[in-house]
Amino acid sequence: MNIELASDAILLDEVKRRFEQKNTTLEELEFTTKKLYDLNEKLKENDSVKGEFLSLIKNVFNNPISSLLNLSSMIQKNQDSPKTEKIKSFMNTELLKLDFQLNNIFTAAEIEAGEIGNYFSEVNVSELFNEVMNAFSYLIEEKSLVIESVINLDAPIVSDAKKLHCIFANILSNACEYSFRGKKVIFRVDIEGENLVIRISNVGDVILKEYKKEVFNRFKKVDKQSKARESVEGLGLGLSVVNALVESLDGEIDYDSSEEATVFTIILKLHDKSVSEALLGEGGNEFMFDDFDEMKEF
Repeated sequence: MNIELASDAILLDEVKRRFEQKNTTLEELEFTTKKLYDLNEKLKENDSVKGEFLSLIKNVFNNPISSLLNLSSMIQKNQDSPKTEKIKSFMNTELLKLDFQLNNIFTAAEIEAGEIGNYFSEVNVSELFNEVMNAFSYLIEEKSLVIESVINLDAPIVSDAKKLHCIFANILSNACEYSFRGKKVIFRVDIEGENLVIRISNVGDVILKEYKKEVFNRFKKVDKQSKARESVEGLGLGLSVVNALVESLDGEIDYDSSEEATVFTIILKLHDKSVSEALLGEGGNEFMFDDFDEMKEF
């Protein structure tokens, strides 16, 4: 047999085998690509469903709770017997606690879903802080705390009002929870260069500096031997939510602690009015007044 013909035949067979192998590989690649495409479409659909579900759940809880809080606030204005007054106060306190915890849960879920875009508007920081402070009046009175606010601002700032509200609520709640009874909590806001600097200090349980990496982690608590907290409440979400919201606003948060005080410092970039995407009454602050019109009927 001709050796050259035999070699050619073997070479052709090998080339044919390689082509068939390549075609098989291409078919497998095409199949895998289609599977990945289908999976990607399902993930998109799941994200959409998750977003719609989160929005639905928020409405299911927030709307009735907001209405109940407004109703409770109106009921507080009426004078009743001491027993009824006590019941009204207890109901209002429990509603405020529930509202705060649910807001943290929903915010954490939005952060996880990547749905925390910024909606800038003009924000009156003093009014916003006073609103937050009123929401925690039960805790302030319970622990006989003194809240001192020093807000060195001549005019409203441009920021995300809803995020600032959530940030203020969590850092104030945290400061009050871990303060010793009868001590002072100082909330201070200054403009330093092109930044808005927020500081809150309290005298109470010391958060050791070695916990800096852990204290902003979700569900992480480092207060195993707390001397200030009279009851163990909360989900361990507060500071992780604050950290994520501050980062979303291109800011940073840190703390320093000593026996004298624990000071949390938040630095946020100041924005010009030109970046405002939502004016008051159209975006930013409307979440605070959603149910006002409904309550006019009462």
